Amino acid sequence: PGEPRAFASSGPLLPADECAEVIRIAEATAAARGGWQTARHAQAATTDMNVKDVPEILDWFNSRLKSTLFPMLAARFPDKISGPDAIRAHDSFIVKYDEEGQRALPLHVDESAFSFTIALNDRSCYEGGGTRFERAARPGSDAWAEEVLNADAGGVVAFAGKARHGGFPISSGTRYIIPLFCYLDENK
Repeated sequence: PGEPRAFASSGPLLPADECAEVIRIAEATAAARGGWQTARHAQAATTDMNVKDVPEILDWFNSRLKSTLFPMLAARFPDKISGPDAIRAHDSFIVKYDEEGQRALPLHVDESAFSFTIALNDRSCYEGGGTRFERAARPGSDAWAEEVLNADAGGVVAFAGKARHGGFPISSGTRYIIPLFCYLDENK
């Protein structure tokens, strides 16, 4: 009990207008390239676009990793992470869930030390959705049960990569997120 852990931000860590611009750029890029990718990940395939393949999004994302996301992760896991400078991004991509394409993601574990799900649009844009954890306990509780954590645009769900999780199904609308997989640089 107590390991691994997950945290959902109580409000946005990234501005909603920046998140909306990422969606706009991603949709324009997908249209120019003939659609979203659907076969990049063998274990848990997603309808996605790699952040590193879109320079305008990559520049923004790298800036936000340094200024906001890595410091937040280090603050949430101080017993595991010596500081923001020890965190390295391994993979990040924009995922699109919608009624006509991918609606959910099966339960799985990540190969990362830590993972994020960054919400790019508000929950009012879709029904359902969120990061589903197979077993979780709320702070102060000994009861373990399935738990779904979600956030509005700019909000983050951060968790240990070995936590068994998946994408809870949406039933309508479109949900956009950026999953981010991180590891720790222990060679410093």
